[in-house]
This record gives sequence, C-alpha cells and structure tokens, in this order.
Amino acid sequence: MAQWERDERLARAFLELADTLRDGFYLMDFLHVLTDHMRALLDVTAIGVVMVDAQDRLVDVTASTHAAHQLEEKQVEFDEGPCKECCQGHEPVGPVDLTLPAAAERWPRFTKAARAVDFETVAAVPLRLREEVIGAVNMFHDRSDALHPAALRLGQSLADAATIGILHHRLSQDQVERVGQLQTALNSRIVIEQAKGALGARLGVTPDTAFERLRARARSRRTSLTQLCQRVVEGHIPAEEFTPPPNRQQRL
Repeated sequence: MAQWERDERLARAFLELADTLRDGFYLMDFLHVLTDHMRALLDVTAIGVVMVDAQDRLVDVTASTHAAHQLEEKQVEFDEGPCKECCQGHEPVGPVDLTLPAAAERWPRFTKAARAVDFETVAAVPLRLREEVIGAVNMFHDRSDALHPAALRLGQSLADAATIGILHHRLSQDQVERVGQLQTALNSRIVIEQAKGALGARLGVTPDTAFERLRARARSRRTSLTQLCQRVVEGHIPAEEFTPPPNRQQRL
C-alpha cells in the first residue's frame, strides 16, 4: 500500500468509526468495518473480536477469517488466551511468538489451536474507554517476526476510536436497547454464518471466499451486511449474483 493510500485509508477508518449515531446502526456491521480497516492498515493475517456481555463473560463476536473465528470460539471455551488477559488487565497483550515454548506454557490449549491453523504471532488490544473495557481485538499473523510495536499502537488507537463510537451509540439508546445491543450483534453473527454456509454450498467456495463476496456486495451497494445476509438466507438473492465476472475470478 502506497503512503498516500495508507493515509487516505487511515483517515477514512477514523471517520467511519466515529459515525455511530446514524440511523440503521448495526453493531456487527460496525465491527466488520473495524476488522477490515485493522487488517489492511496493520498488515495482519486475521482479526478477531470478543466482547464482554452483561454477565461479564467473554463472547466471540466476529472475525475476518473462518480460521480466526474458530480460534476465537476456542479461546472463549478454553478460558485462556490474549483476549482474556487483555480484558482482565485493561492493557494490550503481546506480541507473543507462538512458536516459542513460553507461549505454550502461558496458554497451552490456545497456542496449540493457533499453531494448528498456522498462526505464529498474536497480540490483543482492549476495547476500552478509561476504566471501562467492553471487549478486545485479537491480531493474528502467520509470521513470527510480525506485529511490531508501532502496529500495535495504531491498533490500540483504532480500538479506542471504535469503543468511543460504540459507547456513544449506547448512550443514545434507552436502557432496553443498550442491553440488547450485544445480543443483536450475536444474532447477526448467526445470520452471517448461515449466509456464508449457504452461499459457499451453492457456489462451491470456501467460507472465507463466500464472506468476502458478501462483504464486497454490501460495500458496493452501500447496504448493511446483516440485512444482505438475511436476504440471502431467506432466498431473496440468487447465489449466481455473487459469482464474479471471469476476469475477476482470481481476485475473489
């Protein structure tokens, strides 16, 4: 990415992360905006997000790839890993080289699961505003020498901007809607997973490819990813509409 492209992307990221008081705000769509920008600007292999629910439990919400999503689920199940430490300590964690014995000693099951899908480095930054932590963002890389401190500082800045946006939106809602914000996101995740599965099965592509095509259409049509996936699940949009032209097959 050229420097001018990076500067433009960075400016757009902070603008979009601040735009949470508009009509039609969907937390899941907003978190996908965050993961898209972080993946591009930090040059990481994958991004995952967990959030803290009303009972102070960690729940995996979204991830940029299927492998990262499965790993986030296991991290919550194992009750160990960078996101748990990040939320408990209110501070960034890592980067941690998962190829070293120290990682296996620190997070035995998480490290084994991460290495099984070829991740070699992980770091996490909290979604925080002062003393309040509402979740954490995991950053994964398939190289052990990746995720430099400067990238983590930028990642924390993006996470901070996202947290402010989420909390501003919560403050604009009544109490019932505030409590339901995370549950709505989790319901959206189910719809998105269903759409990925349905589209993947119909087109014979991987879940990651199906997800990229869904996100590309949502961006190009300037529509909610959640609403688009709902229409796919309900059969209102033929799978053939997600087949790229021949000259774009390799890129998608």
